[in-house]
Amino acid sequence: MSLRRFDGWEPREYTEVTAWDEQGRPLRWITRREPEWDPRERGWMLALDWHESSLCRKCGQPLAECTDPANDPDNPASERMYVAEPPTECFSCKVLVKADEKWHKDSPETSGFVIHTAALVDRPQRRPARRG
Repeated sequence: MSLRRFDGWEPREYTEVTAWDEQGRPLRWITRREPEWDPRERGWMLALDWHESSLCRKCGQPLAECTDPANDPDNPASERMYVAEPPTECFSCKVLVKADEKWHKDSPETSGFVIHTAALVDRPQRRPARRG
């Protein structure tokens, strides 16, 4: 789907009569539809493809930068280098891993074929503790 179609654009369609009969009624006609992929849309997709092909498939960094020996952390002569940043805890992944572990324990025969999903919901209200 093109970007302009995604934004709500609909192609125009028009019909051109190419022949008439003796009574003046249309005998033959050609119907044409405006193309969805105009030069601008094709340009956007080609640019996106070019951009994505210039990135490392594993880390997502620009290949020209992440494969440059000048950025190698093992190169003592380099002025710059890549370093690993501290990890970020993803709480969605956390509940998915816990769900996988529980499912594997409860149903080991299907554990490799189950897909879990996570949803962000409001936490249930806690009830006040009873005294007495």
